[in-house]
Amino acid sequence: MNTEKTIIVGAGGAGEELLEELNKEKKSRYNIIGFIDDDPNKNLILNLPILGNVEQIPEIIKNQKIKTIFIAIPSGSGAQIRKIIQKCKKYPVKMKIVPRISEIINGEVNLETIRDIQVEDLLGRSIIKQDFSEAKTKIKGKTAIVFGAAGSIGSELCEQIVGLGLNKLICVDWWENGTFYLEQRLEKLQKNVKIEYLISDIKNKIKIDKILSKYKPHVIFNAAAYKHVPLMESNPSEAIENNILGTKNLFELSIKHKVESFVLISTDKAVNPTNIMGATKRITEKMVHYYSKQTNKTIFSVVRFGNVLNSNGSVIPTFKKQIKEGTITVTHKDIVRYFMTIDEAVCLIIQCWVLSKGDEIFVLDMGEPMKILNLANLMVRLSGKEPNEDVKIKFIGLRPGEKLYEEPLTEVEETSATKNNKIYILNKDEIFDNDIFIEKVNWLIENSCCLEIDEIKEKLKEIVPTYVENKEL
Repeated sequence: MNTEKTIIVGAGGAGEELLEELNKEKKSRYNIIGFIDDDPNKNLILNLPILGNVEQIPEIIKNQKIKTIFIAIPSGSGAQIRKIIQKCKKYPVKMKIVPRISEIINGEVNLETIRDIQVEDLLGRSIIKQDFSEAKTKIKGKTAIVFGAAGSIGSELCEQIVGLGLNKLICVDWWENGTFYLEQRLEKLQKNVKIEYLISDIKNKIKIDKILSKYKPHVIFNAAAYKHVPLMESNPSEAIENNILGTKNLFELSIKHKVESFVLISTDKAVNPTNIMGATKRITEKMVHYYSKQTNKTIFSVVRFGNVLNSNGSVIPTFKKQIKEGTITVTHKDIVRYFMTIDEAVCLIIQCWVLSKGDEIFVLDMGEPMKILNLANLMVRLSGKEPNEDVKIKFIGLRPGEKLYEEPLTEVEETSATKNNKIYILNKDEIFDNDIFIEKVNWLIENSCCLEIDEIKEKLKEIVPTYVENKEL
């Protein structure tokens, strides 16, 4: 059997674990000849040499006739991974990667976890193992419920929570197929954690009341929401029922059942919203302030962040499909968005829960904004093709409710830092009359199905003064 001369980039713990796994293979196709690492103090790992640093990769590939490269830097940033790929791109080498820390929280590095490089690897930021230690201590022996468990954020939350070693996890979603796939996903990871899967809707207060009564959760994560901006522009009453009424049900029942803590997942679109979806999510943020004053038992908090890479219906799966079809559609050549990988976002959501003391809006640092056009070009090249040669890029115009530039989640001077440099707390928020606020919210819930779209928008503006409809579209 012919073996492929192979190097491992990263001579840390993950690289060493990977080498040990490869050495267990009796007939391995890989002939590991050494490591690449930027630390000048390293010289030998399991009797294999450090061949050089990242800058020297091209000459090492050429001189040693390397055929395969494993990248074993699970705590590395997207910038680091991009640099490594850039050094290899002129050579016909196969490249594989050890997943990021938050993807392998449930176990050690092994050959089954090694995968092809994905766009998230090129854009994500570093996550360290220590990010999980306090969460493991806090969640030990507890029961958690994730609402919206079958969605992109919800399913990743379930996976990371299972890895933290709680006692019981209850996964709740109305989406039957998504819940089926979630069950299959978690079955592979389950380690002494009791998991139950429930089909239910947060709008059904009686059913949710029974669930909380039966399972008595210590913590609730609410990731259940309608999020598609153009769809909610034309279906506002559904946005109100699901995003506002459903969340209101969870707030009230959490107080009733003395749930220890409740984490609401919000969005950057709640900041000075220009669309119905963002306005409904801003109302749920204000509800956190309202309901925090109604109890001294339940700790309510919000985690607000921007777009997550590769979530259901988001730009990456859309672009992947379009690349196969030969044409990518971009709404505008200058449109900019803030992005975060799903696993990083969920890791930080869990950190916010650890940090929460009650009635906070946590704001995640989304890093630098990225042009959607640049993302399109990156994904086309990652697929082995060239933009506007193999894959056409077509501009189609902004959609209803869509901004050209997303605002930063909040101005720096309005937030205070936490001990995690990617998490901030909103220092000040809108002051409002609690009684008038909840009265208007209740009226909107009760009457939204009978109102015209323009009437709903006017009522939303009364409750969310920062909501300004984007009438240019």
